Amino acid sequence: MRTLTNTRGSADLEPKENVLVHQMERNLNDVNRLRKNLDSYICEPQTYGEFDRIESLRMGLETYSQISRKMIRSLKEHKETAQGCIGKFQDQYAKFRALRQGVKEYMGLAKAKYIH
Repeated sequence: MRTLTNTRGSADLEPKENVLVHQMERNLNDVNRLRKNLDSYICEPQTYGEFDRIESLRMGLETYSQISRKMIRSLKEHKETAQGCIGKFQDQYAKFRALRQGVKEYMGLAKAKYIH
């Protein structure tokens, strides 16, 4: 029987912690994709309201990334347990969903300008 090895460098983590770390890393990858979407030429703000909205989204994505990286680091270094991070993780995931929805709405409005 073959066993799978963990290639993420988290082999010394408990299963719950490993799942949390993996999910947060996936969310960070999604945040990077969302950031790239906002940096595309289609999303260039043309009004002050659009500029304000896109900057707010960018700042939210950056804040989310920083907090998530700190949480991942604390789990990997065993400074916190999975139980201690569950509430923080749920809050972060709710923020991630809200940011993803905000970017999706902004992208829809930005693309609509080019369709007409």
